[in-house]
Amino acid sequence: MAALAMAALAMAALALLAGCSLDYGDGLAEDLSESVPDTVVYGFSHTVIERGVPSFRIEAERAESYQAKRLMVLSGVRFSEYGRDGVELLSEGGAERAAFHTDTESAELSGSVRFYYAPDGLSVESGYLEWDGEARRLSSRADTVTTLRDDDGSGLSGSGFTADAASRSFEFGNRADGRFVAADDAADPEWAEEPSR
Repeated sequence: MAALAMAALAMAALALLAGCSLDYGDGLAEDLSESVPDTVVYGFSHTVIERGVPSFRIEAERAESYQAKRLMVLSGVRFSEYGRDGVELLSEGGAERAAFHTDTESAELSGSVRFYYAPDGLSVESGYLEWDGEARRLSSRADTVTTLRDDDGSGLSGSGFTADAASRSFEFGNRADGRFVAADDAADPEWAEEPSR
């Protein structure tokens, strides 16, 4: 899924920034609690350039780096992924908050999480999503509703969402409701089938 790729790209971009640090000296460094960020940046923006053109951009209203925890925390997050020409927008999304664990390339996205992948016309919306960088799995909490929508009008909502990057499959652990629009019916929504419950 595009959402999985976006989470992985965002984490890779932030891992580059985790290497930035200031030398506080031994005495002051010991006084700093792990709950105090090493670095705070307002109006954060990072662009990944490949073959001379932008491939990925992540922006945040605020970014905090916790080097001892190998953690980056972003607030008011927006990201964009571009095609080979650096202009075509492949995907975009955002969240109110994102926590990236740079050692495992895992992340937690919360508060109005949304992704849109233009080539597939697929959008994902949730209150919370967690990306496991090692297992390459995206999941929500058991009680969090996640909604998948296709540009053709199809959609599915449920809780306990899990998606696997390797198999490009997803499932809902709890009840899911939705609507499937067959390709021939997309032009005439009257013929769309109502979902079975």
